[in-house]
Amino acid sequence: MTRHVSVLFLLALGLAACDAGFDGSASDNRAPETELAVRSNDLREDLDDRRLISTVDVAWSGTDPDGVVTGFDVRSYQVDASPAPEDGWARTARRDSTIRLVIPLGASTADVVVEVRAVDDQGAVDESPARTVFPIRNSNPTFRIVSAEAPPDTTWPVVSFSFAAADIDGEENIAGVEVALNDTTGGFVRLDPDVTFVSLVADDPAASTTTATLYTGRGFRNADASLPGFRLDDDNVVYFRAVDQAGATSPTLRYPALDEDGVPVTDLFVRRVTSSVLLVNDVRVGDDQQVLDVARAALAANGTGSFDLWDLSETPQSTASPQFSDALPPAADPTLRQTLALWDRIYWVSNTVTNTANGNNLPRAASVMDLFFDRGGRILVQVPVSLPQGTDVGGTANAAIDILPLGDLITFPEGVRALRANGGTPVRPQAEVPGTGRTLPPLQATRLITSALPYAVGPDDVPLYRMSFYENNVPSDTWEGAEVLASIRADRRSALFALPLFAGPNPLFEPADGGSEGVVDALALMLDGLDFPATSGRFARR
Repeated sequence: MTRHVSVLFLLALGLAACDAGFDGSASDNRAPETELAVRSNDLREDLDDRRLISTVDVAWSGTDPDGVVTGFDVRSYQVDASPAPEDGWARTARRDSTIRLVIPLGASTADVVVEVRAVDDQGAVDESPARTVFPIRNSNPTFRIVSAEAPPDTTWPVVSFSFAAADIDGEENIAGVEVALNDTTGGFVRLDPDVTFVSLVADDPAASTTTATLYTGRGFRNADASLPGFRLDDDNVVYFRAVDQAGATSPTLRYPALDEDGVPVTDLFVRRVTSSVLLVNDVRVGDDQQVLDVARAALAANGTGSFDLWDLSETPQSTASPQFSDALPPAADPTLRQTLALWDRIYWVSNTVTNTANGNNLPRAASVMDLFFDRGGRILVQVPVSLPQGTDVGGTANAAIDILPLGDLITFPEGVRALRANGGTPVRPQAEVPGTGRTLPPLQATRLITSALPYAVGPDDVPLYRMSFYENNVPSDTWEGAEVLASIRADRRSALFALPLFAGPNPLFEPADGGSEGVVDALALMLDGLDFPATSGRFARR
């Protein structure tokens, strides 16, 4: 506005001068001048044989003898180039910038001109821009694995890595990330520079040695590349490095890394898939082997001759410090999703599932079990029901509840704190197990039951066992709510067996009415209803 007022004032003054007999003309606008903070016109002379990295900090200033500098034009080009006077300029109001100077592809050094010209409020530009030649060198890229998503020390033949490559010369200078498996002499496979996640998947997960197909990204995109020599039931080593456009590489990173004595700091043992059936030991309190022995006996009674065992029990679990098993891959999607789909049938034995999604393994697995089910997979879950507590009341985001034949968890009316059932209380068979033509064998409690909770089934669920309870410690106060303790989905996709099995070393349930079939037989019949493979035993199919 001051400028405009000054112009009006000068016009008025000019008119007055004419009336007074003065004559003349307004002077032409004069171009601004520019200076770089780097005073040298050519840093090659100042640095001798030394060179700068390709990212440089440059500052500048400008003056205008008859106006105001409103901006600057900046450009850079190779010293032997001859750009046209108006080519390549970028305008800015800044007086400094960090500039990445381009090194020609395949070159390790370059001499780059930086020019700056001031622009005044009339649009005039400095016709003799400030200029400096920067001698620069290419810097090697860097590479690191994201440790929080490194694979477990023992895993199945879907192995994923999250990583980050960087280049001080600019991310666009990275030409790719290269991967080798167990042997670098055969060369590396190059992935696109924007890849930050890769999965190695065994082409034959049952073989001793096979090729590994590479999949990139969380979306599990086939990279159309493979690595030979993937060793199953054995240790493996994966090598990584970043490569830039000049062919310079980061130091080759070995996973697992070696300590100062040359000993691997961890393992990368990849297990072979030996069966279509997976037994998961997710019992993280008490005697897990006691419960697992029942599951093994049920598989044997069904005639399932072989199965793979995935032990998730070693990572401790507590309400105060919930955590997922260290044996699970850190990335649920895609790694755990693809891993679970390696089997057709899963028998999951756990001590906690429904109480919370935080730190419980099955809710984490259930959230990515869609591929397993899409391929025809079926699952039996053996776990006592427990109610959500604390901030997770209602089972917030618990995907396990969604896949189980469970309509609703019970809620206690005011004054009810627990449910009990006395020794001798019958566990009553209900509908036939779909596909078998049989009901589960009748059972009865061997002692006071304090650790069982029933649940309600949904319209697509088939109840298999019911049991009566009383409220708190008053046998006359009959529980009028849900009574289901075992169920199966009508489509036979999943089944739930929710009877607790032991109090210390003591079995909680036994055959009723003098029968000979107990808990193992009930579980075996549920396995049969889910079409677990049977080649021998009482439910063998031909």
